[in-house]
Amino acid sequence: MAKKNARGAGGRKAAAGGGGGRGFYFAIAAVVVVGLVAILMARDSEEKTATSVLSVAETTAVEADPAAGTAIGPMEAPVVIMEFADFLCPHCRNFNAMTGRLLRQNHTGPGGPLRWVSYEFPLWPESVLPALAVRCAEEQGKYWEMHDLLFARVDSWRDESSPARKFAGYARDLGLDGRSFETCLDEQRYIGELMASRKYGEQLGVSGTPTLFFNGRRLEAASENYSYEGLERQILAAADEPAEPE
Repeated sequence: MAKKNARGAGGRKAAAGGGGGRGFYFAIAAVVVVGLVAILMARDSEEKTATSVLSVAETTAVEADPAAGTAIGPMEAPVVIMEFADFLCPHCRNFNAMTGRLLRQNHTGPGGPLRWVSYEFPLWPESVLPALAVRCAEEQGKYWEMHDLLFARVDSWRDESSPARKFAGYARDLGLDGRSFETCLDEQRYIGELMASRKYGEQLGVSGTPTLFFNGRRLEAASENYSYEGLERQILAAADEPAEPE
């Protein structure tokens, strides 16, 4: 946009027959200066953003709470996977596009070997609203549907100036009471639970997303731990282990 405007201004001066050359170089210099300022501002903004969420989490008057996650799967399942994720994290999106979604679909049914617990771990201020959106959907029994939808459609809402409108539309698509959902989102009704979820992750040493814990053991970021086949093998192997005597 800056380049286009500068060239247009220079062209008009040249057509008028006065100072066209100087105008052109002044315009180029202006573009360079604007570009440098934009880079410095963006870098400064990123640094401030990276610390602001941590500050909010640290100063929010809630404690870390293991119960702040949302679970699916049998209580008695031999395997419990805890996932800490951010809705704007591209790696989380890729992981949930197949691995997470299919493991939940195939192994958390009645009598299944897996209980999956989702913890929101917002890394950026912009990650807070989608995290609240899934909590508001959970209020009406559609946490996982909204969870998967937000990851699947992140390209359509992440650059929106007001993504809340998009989320309200998704809520209606899922058959939720739109007005109740919007009120919940406007009130930030579940900000306490969200911060308790993040603080629990921090307590466990989580600093990036996605992070998985398998029966309390943190999984290293290796393909066998984050691929469908690798995780399924570990789940089935753990399910076949004999129960320890009480």
